[in-house]
Amino acid sequence: MEIWSFFTGIIVQSIGFLTTEIGVSEALAVILFTLLIRLILMPINVFAMVNMYRNKKLILAIKPELEQLKIIHKNEPAKIAKRSMALYKKHNIKLLDKSSIANITSQGIFGFGMFQALQQIMFSSKFAWISNIAKPDVLLALLVGVITYASMVLMPNSAEQTSTLLFMLPAIICIVTLINFPSAIGLYWATSSAASLLQSLAINKYFKTQEKYQMS
Repeated sequence: MEIWSFFTGIIVQSIGFLTTEIGVSEALAVILFTLLIRLILMPINVFAMVNMYRNKKLILAIKPELEQLKIIHKNEPAKIAKRSMALYKKHNIKLLDKSSIANITSQGIFGFGMFQALQQIMFSSKFAWISNIAKPDVLLALLVGVITYASMVLMPNSAEQTSTLLFMLPAIICIVTLINFPSAIGLYWATSSAASLLQSLAINKYFKTQEKYQMS
């Protein structure tokens, strides 16, 4: 726990440094620090997203074979699962590779660290329409929910047939959480989700451009 306290302490001190030494507002300090860490983690995140896109395309390519397995082993779910995994292995499809694990772990550690650190700081400033970022703000919570939903939909591994509810669930959890916590946490969440959204847009555009180039 001492290591974790040291980690959250660094976050608190870094945000404090931005406000006292650099002279930015508390809200802007949270946003800038979040962007800085996301920039540091970007290589891991982008690599994982590229692998997600690759896996999505490979799964679409073998979809007819997967459908055939469901027909052949209609009443044998265990065999369907076994044969599907064998098919994934044959085409080198990894549903959870090292890059994905590294991405989930790094994002999780940073996110939970920020969540705890921001509750330790005594905020008192305002930001945009928010009168005090130490207090919850419903409008900010709703905005973060929309951004979270959009980032989920545009994730490189999201399938067209995925239920809308599965995309909405994280957004709903986000809104319910943020209406009970300081707006400073909402600003972190909004910044991080917006960064993920922009990365997804950039990666999707890159691969679509590549596909068009290959087809021409």
